[in-house]
Amino acid sequence: MRDILKVFKFEFLTVLRRRSFILSLILVPLIPSLLLGVLNLINQDESLSFQEIFVQEVANPLPIGVVDMGNVIKEYPDWLTQGRLVPEVSEEEAREKTAAGQLQGFYVIEPDYLETGSMRFIKPQISMITELLQQDLLKDLINYNLLGADQERFMRFMNPTTFTYEYLNPETADTRDQSNAATYWVPYAVTMFFYMIILISSGVMLNAVTKDKENKTIEILLSSAKPLDLFIGKILAFGSLSLLQMVIWFGTLVLLMDVGKTSLPFLQNISIPINVIVASVPFFIGGFLLYGSLMAGMGAVAPNLREGNQSTFVLNLPLIFTVMSINQLIETPFSTFTTFMTLFPFTSPVVMLTRLSVGPVPAWQLITSLALLFGTVIIVIRGVANLFSSQYLLSGQKMNIGVFLRTVFIGHRRA
Repeated sequence: MRDILKVFKFEFLTVLRRRSFILSLILVPLIPSLLLGVLNLINQDESLSFQEIFVQEVANPLPIGVVDMGNVIKEYPDWLTQGRLVPEVSEEEAREKTAAGQLQGFYVIEPDYLETGSMRFIKPQISMITELLQQDLLKDLINYNLLGADQERFMRFMNPTTFTYEYLNPETADTRDQSNAATYWVPYAVTMFFYMIILISSGVMLNAVTKDKENKTIEILLSSAKPLDLFIGKILAFGSLSLLQMVIWFGTLVLLMDVGKTSLPFLQNISIPINVIVASVPFFIGGFLLYGSLMAGMGAVAPNLREGNQSTFVLNLPLIFTVMSINQLIETPFSTFTTFMTLFPFTSPVVMLTRLSVGPVPAWQLITSLALLFGTVIIVIRGVANLFSSQYLLSGQKMNIGVFLRTVFIGHRRA
């Protein structure tokens, strides 16, 4: 136990003091924070200028004339036009009033409007704001008259249907708002974040062990600690550092999404569910211990870092497959495939958090997933312990992925 603590303290403090680790810990959350601040300032400046233009256009007291050469409009109800559209007898008279500053401009509804839908807009200075607002108002006025100047019929035309939804089984039905962008992007962001953080943090274990072998540091460590103590101390140290990194990065992401709602409208309906935040710690720990142990075992067997990295593709296949299946996981969260991926230990650290960001997950699946994950972690750690011996750590034999997997999951003697 004393040797484990020594290895833990040595590895933890060594990495914690590295400039690269400190910079990554600070810069990764700092850069998006600064970008959000800059966007906030830019957004405020643009909003003020836009509001000034908008107020200037909307507050203009002058109406817009309508020359109806197609005899489409019979009535100009005040409740609809509010005096912003007024009828004009002829185009010539409308031009004179516009030139005299009595009108902002005027529309000319062509005689063949019912066949072609064509009209013209004459105005001294074209403004996008006025065009967007007044065109919609004119369309509503034309629709009102085409519907026989019936206010009730017009209101029903504008709001034709109100749907209510019922589900055969509310517990398993997908009740998400499919029109909300957050329905897709929140689970997508959660999936990619935990895929990357588990991949990066577990890869550190491979680098640590293989570099110790290449620069002969492993020989010095083995002279004062047993191979198994070395393995346990390393994985606890790097696991603690990775957990610290994950908490800071993920916490910053959650905080930025919450703070950014006041300045960036597209973040209004986007938030990380609280159950994802709570579950992120145990599932990240389980994911790191699982993949970190495998990477440490790979480092113990591989003669150098290059061969070790080439073999990690096989170990990372479940995580890669998770990312490849992300659309199906998000769109069909209650399918048999998604449930299997939620329970399968090599995909559950990411997929369970994806499921929780989509909606509630049955308690039995949550408990079963954690039990299977940490049960597999125990098996893998015991298997990797077989690889942490002087035979592998001090030898330079060629990497064999088959021998590696058999040793981890079957045992040293049968390997």
